[in-house]
Amino acid sequence: MSHPEGSATNMGVEYQNWFLALQIAYSFFEPNRTIYPENFKTPIDIIDDIKVVENRQSTFYNIKQASSAKSLHWNNGALKKNCVIEHIKQQFEADSTANIVFVSQSNCYLFTEVFQRAINALTIADLNKVLASDHCSESWESAKDEFNYDDARLLALARKVTMRCLPLYEIKKLIEHRFVPLGHHQIIGDIFFAKAVECSARKTRITKELINLWLEEKSISFKPNKK
Repeated sequence: MSHPEGSATNMGVEYQNWFLALQIAYSFFEPNRTIYPENFKTPIDIIDDIKVVENRQSTFYNIKQASSAKSLHWNNGALKKNCVIEHIKQQFEADSTANIVFVSQSNCYLFTEVFQRAINALTIADLNKVLASDHCSESWESAKDEFNYDDARLLALARKVTMRCLPLYEIKKLIEHRFVPLGHHQIIGDIFFAKAVECSARKTRITKELINLWLEEKSISFKPNKK
């Protein structure tokens, strides 16, 4: 008997762990960047998929492998059904200084187009001008209803929310690409993915020092050989 819901859950976990592996690849090059996988919830930490702190700036990653909508696109209804709107709203209200990134293989018009147009508005009076289309304006009005925000509050939220629409194969290629100049690029993704799975299960804080230790254990060095 097939279990489509279980299969979807497994794909979602795999996708999130590959995105965590990408974050590990980024942190290898950044000494002051700390990753918190499956972050513990607190009064100011609502989104718990992945939290990254870099130079005291917090970024929360809300990760959904794909939209449940038939169009495979994140419309406002699908965002609400999958609690994306609820969690983003709660996170914004808990810490309005934090950045929030929605990550998925499916695109989201609200985050990638509507919000990106809206943040060009210098004042609320400019919104209709920068939204520039009926469809965009309708999506904005729908979002106001879903978040229960007025224009000013939704605009403040839009300035803190972005999206990364990344197919799984692209995540793997991005990891590989970062290490091409250093070597070991064909195996580094699998190493980081295995560690991502482990760290997610244990909620292990990931630092540059820990990443270096993993590579040392694998006898991987990026220092040039001395002749």
